[in-house]
Amino acid sequence: MKESILKSKLSKSAIKIGAGSPTDAGLGFRGNTNHPDPIQLSGGIPDEPSLPVTDFTEMLISASKQETEGSYNYGGWFGYDGLREHLAKRQSVFDNKKLKLNNFIIHNGSSGALENICRTLLDPNDVVIVEKPSYSGTVRAIRGFNCEVVEVDMDTNGINISQLELEISKIKNSGKTIKFIYTIPDFHNPTGYLTSDEVKIKLCEIAQQEDIFIVEDATYSELYFDSTQPAPLYSFDKNDRVIKMGTFSKIISTGIRVGWIQAHEDLIQAFSQTRFDMGNSPLIQRALSLYMSKDLLDHHVDIVRNIYKNKMETLTSSLIENCEPYVEFYKPRGGFFLWVKIKGVTNKELTSEASNDGVMFPSGSLFYADRDENTWTSHVRMAYSRSSIDQIKEATRRLKQTFLRIVD
Repeated sequence: MKESILKSKLSKSAIKIGAGSPTDAGLGFRGNTNHPDPIQLSGGIPDEPSLPVTDFTEMLISASKQETEGSYNYGGWFGYDGLREHLAKRQSVFDNKKLKLNNFIIHNGSSGALENICRTLLDPNDVVIVEKPSYSGTVRAIRGFNCEVVEVDMDTNGINISQLELEISKIKNSGKTIKFIYTIPDFHNPTGYLTSDEVKIKLCEIAQQEDIFIVEDATYSELYFDSTQPAPLYSFDKNDRVIKMGTFSKIISTGIRVGWIQAHEDLIQAFSQTRFDMGNSPLIQRALSLYMSKDLLDHHVDIVRNIYKNKMETLTSSLIENCEPYVEFYKPRGGFFLWVKIKGVTNKELTSEASNDGVMFPSGSLFYADRDENTWTSHVRMAYSRSSIDQIKEATRRLKQTFLRIVD
């Protein structure tokens, strides 16, 4: 089709937002390499050998046979009540609140949850505040609703509260409407930072004072490496200002494609009113419900938590051993990602040359709203979740040779 014809028919959103990158879609950064044995330190993908294939297959078979009618029909907007009840019971413990099934709506992963939130809350030209840097897929999704994204700096304690308050004042004085603050408080993507309890409390106070929502992306919250899970942002909310998104993608498998929104029941009702897809797979939802009813999920998460901790320790120690003069990083306390500051070379040069050496990871510039590779030159994001321990070690040895070749 001729480009002129196509462009004349596209929506303003489609034209504005563009094609996006593999990172936006959760895929690995592929780069350009002819290396015979490339190693992926890119997408946030769970450890493949630990996938609960046998157990989950049994649950799929059981759901298929025992609840055939429900499993093979449309699922409805809210999702399977059995799964919602299990989520309510489990999240009530995590969030220290009395939650019921009416506090939940099931979606196609957290990305589907975010799209539903945006469709329900956002009008064109509204403002959404995000951390700087932030997950590129979220920024792209918000912009797809013809809204403005405003970034606020963050550090190892979370979003900068003073700057946040200043930005809110500036935006409101300009006559614009802020609908929500999007945050990944626990083991942030891409930085790995853990927002402090003090900042979480302050965020809830600001949301109430300024009459805005907070969207808490809890994708990585259960993947903590300490002895206890950090207190969720949702647990500090006393005024129903926090909308929480959860997902099974990282704690089980990205291919399951089941996530949820957790919020006040009036908000859940509103989210159902702007949903038009008739729900996602009721078979998968019933299998997940069975999986949780047999306490298999908690056992699995305990196992993978240790796997990811060991991989993180391997990557950080191997980077120090092989690449210390050229790298600096904050050691994460959970999640999938290491945010690496590099020295003596730009991230554009490093990702290109490392790709030639068979090590793949995205440039940090992808995680800023403008994606300007000439401005955001100092960081790369490395994911330790998918590659094996041996592959991680080999990747850092290859990176040593990359740095020596292009820096020295």
